[in-house]
Amino acid sequence: MQPTTTPRFDPRVSGLSQQVKTLAEPQLVYSEKARDVRAEYLDGALHLYRYEDILTINKHQDVLGNGGRGGSFGHDEKLIPLEIDGPEHKKWRRLLDPMFAPKRVQRLEDDIRRLAARLIDDARAEGGAEWYRAFCAPLPCQTFLGLVGAPLADLDFFVEFKEGVVHPKGETTEEIDANMATAGAKLLEYFNGFLADKRARLDRDDDVIAELMRSEVGGEPLTQADLINILFLLMFAGLDTVTSSLSCLISWLGRNPERRAEILAAPELLLPAVEELMRYESPVPSGMRFAQRDIDLGDGLLVPAGTQINAFWAAANVDPTFHEDPLRVDFHRERIRSMTFASGVHRCLGSHLARLELRIALETLLDRIPLYEIDADALTYNNIAVRSVTNLPVTIR
Repeated sequence: MQPTTTPRFDPRVSGLSQQVKTLAEPQLVYSEKARDVRAEYLDGALHLYRYEDILTINKHQDVLGNGGRGGSFGHDEKLIPLEIDGPEHKKWRRLLDPMFAPKRVQRLEDDIRRLAARLIDDARAEGGAEWYRAFCAPLPCQTFLGLVGAPLADLDFFVEFKEGVVHPKGETTEEIDANMATAGAKLLEYFNGFLADKRARLDRDDDVIAELMRSEVGGEPLTQADLINILFLLMFAGLDTVTSSLSCLISWLGRNPERRAEILAAPELLLPAVEELMRYESPVPSGMRFAQRDIDLGDGLLVPAGTQINAFWAAANVDPTFHEDPLRVDFHRERIRSMTFASGVHRCLGSHLARLELRIALETLLDRIPLYEIDADALTYNNIAVRSVTNLPVTIR
């Protein structure tokens, strides 16, 4: 019997995440878990692996999201809207969802395309580069700075402290928390100054943060704390997940030139290819959920009240009890269903922007250097918190 009160679980130092930390193909492990195990307690958290179980949990009104036990990113407050639940979460989504709707993010397409072309041309002029740092990181990071109206000169600062919070150093939860708190404090100091400068020119700026500063929620303007809690979340999402996703997709297409040729021969396959590769690669492997009461998932699987749940989106995405032949990457699947952007009320706020950036990045890449090559033996992977190819050497022929 799992106790109803357990220490806070951190997947970065425990559970299945550590077992697959540097694997090139963790999908094999995830798929076996979904097929053979379904669910198990590891280090005080219930790990769920099957698509339908996780979908039920994500949609259940008595399950809290990632913030069910408070903030977890080196910041005392809960991030908005990721770590907010119930009516408060709905309130914030009503404000934020329109700002990241498909038609709204589409306005960024030309800027993203120009940036992608410039970065690729710079790398092509050198005959190749390490693309995680030369392309995968600067493309979404510079897009993020434009989105929130932050100066490009601050890019290195954001990247450094994003790494300090999303990928903190440390072997224990206590060490990780301390390092995150240090990075979080520096970010908080920066954001306070950034927002003060933004207020001074609010009548001239046209970006997401300026719009939020002119908005109201429940008839009241957003407080400084509200704005900072939104900024923290946008930074992690804008500077890390798309970077990691792009590294995975470029690596996979580089290692599978015959599949890349399919897209080159039929460009209309690019959109389903992005969806299918995101299903297979699952850049965000899991997320935390917290049961508020007993939940019966059927066939004898009961989740007791108080359970902290590590829901593995990555396992759900290759679950053989739900998907047909899940370890096969198929750009022609009739319907691509995945947990790549989670599901339910906490579905990723920035999913439309992420898809736009990935599509444009790959379109531009395949247009300019369709025959790029990758040294598969030189690739390095990090599957903790976010799956990424951290060393991605590309040669251009």
